[in-house]
Amino acid sequence: MRHTKIVCTLGPASLHRETLAAMCRAGMDVARLNTSHGTVEQHLAAVELVREVAKQEGKTLGVLMDLSGPKLRTGIMRNGSVHLQVGDPVRLTSEQVEGTADLIPVEYPRLCEDVLAGDRVLLDDGKIEAEVVQVSPEGLECRVIVGGELLSRKGVSFPRSNLTVPALTEADRAYIDVGVKAGVDFFALSFVRDGEDIARARQLIYDLGADIPIVAKIERRQAVEHLDDIMAEADGAMVARGDLGVELPPEDVPVQQRRIIEAAGRHMIPVITATQMLESMIDSPRPTRAESSDVANAVWDVSDALMLSGETAIGRYPVETVAMMDRIIRKAEEAMSSDTGPAIRAENDDHSYIVALAARNIVESDPNMRGIVCFTRSGYTAFLMSKVHSQAPVYGMTPDEAVCRRLSLARSVIPVQVPVVDSAETMLRLVDEVLVERRYAQGGEEVVVVASSPVQARGTTNFLKLHSIGESARY
Repeated sequence: MRHTKIVCTLGPASLHRETLAAMCRAGMDVARLNTSHGTVEQHLAAVELVREVAKQEGKTLGVLMDLSGPKLRTGIMRNGSVHLQVGDPVRLTSEQVEGTADLIPVEYPRLCEDVLAGDRVLLDDGKIEAEVVQVSPEGLECRVIVGGELLSRKGVSFPRSNLTVPALTEADRAYIDVGVKAGVDFFALSFVRDGEDIARARQLIYDLGADIPIVAKIERRQAVEHLDDIMAEADGAMVARGDLGVELPPEDVPVQQRRIIEAAGRHMIPVITATQMLESMIDSPRPTRAESSDVANAVWDVSDALMLSGETAIGRYPVETVAMMDRIIRKAEEAMSSDTGPAIRAENDDHSYIVALAARNIVESDPNMRGIVCFTRSGYTAFLMSKVHSQAPVYGMTPDEAVCRRLSLARSVIPVQVPVVDSAETMLRLVDEVLVERRYAQGGEEVVVVASSPVQARGTTNFLKLHSIGESARY
């Protein structure tokens, strides 16, 4: 099996029933909706289409709604673009004016309050750079360090500044309402600064009567500085290397990628590595050698999932890109060391982690073991099992359809929806029926079963049994 999951961004290239079904067969596990593009109606239609294709293909697919957040952008440039020369003075203003080579509008009202003299300004995602020489009532007086052609509506970043803009915009709040009503499986929160940003988003979701996991996108310098605080609040994390690579020097990004993945492991939450993984396949049927190595290294860092962005949203080869990522992941996993260590849990408040470690050790020491079966109501046990990095498949059995879809993001976990069970005996009979029916195992082979006891309990893992397939017939 493939342990690392694949997240695919949907867009004009992939929002067709036949294409989406082919991507599903090629290896897509989670569909991402990017609310920076498209309309509410288009995203609602996309959720419905994903659900229909998942049912048609007989596969569990999660839906992640990615909130655009407070992306700072320039305003409209005169004649569509202006040219900035090295050494020239230029003023950045929060006023809504037409941009020229001397005056650049930036859509951020607290520009003069949050940015200080000496701070750097990166325009067009780092292609153009300026330094703030002075802060005046009219705006930021800057000097161009790296020049170039600046088009309208390009990204602006202040990597040394502590911006006070909240992570949730009014548009994000509206999309959370839309996502809750549509029944999406995850929200991704952009430009997170600290744990409070996650807590505010969670309260908004609770107020709408829902409990949907939040994936924190780590793409700000402030987020890197408050990493453990964010991980303690979030339900998942994303290494958003695009904006992170603008906020930080390029040589820091691989280091922070590994640090974010390790932090997610300590907090037992899934982590997605994202951005430019196979970007050349937007226009080419084959990736570069460097991209193949990048995907493999993200696998060896033990990411739970890897994400495709423009490759599947606007690219010419969406299905081929998913298939290529699937092949690279599988090859990388074949070359992984069999002693890939489990994540180190930050808090040992119960015996759940010990049970998960024991299950991993048992299944990998006995060649007759076919995998680990975990029964879970909340998803806790299955996500916990994913973080001990078993080389064997983990069959996450749950009666909750929403939980089943959320397990599509958990490394090594095969989501399986099953009926509610009320006793250990019923649970073991179900193990036999499901594994044999789906050809995951056959009579006489063995699995490790982990669950809660009593079986109706949530949020604890305290039951482990070595089970031989077919043995339940004697109960």
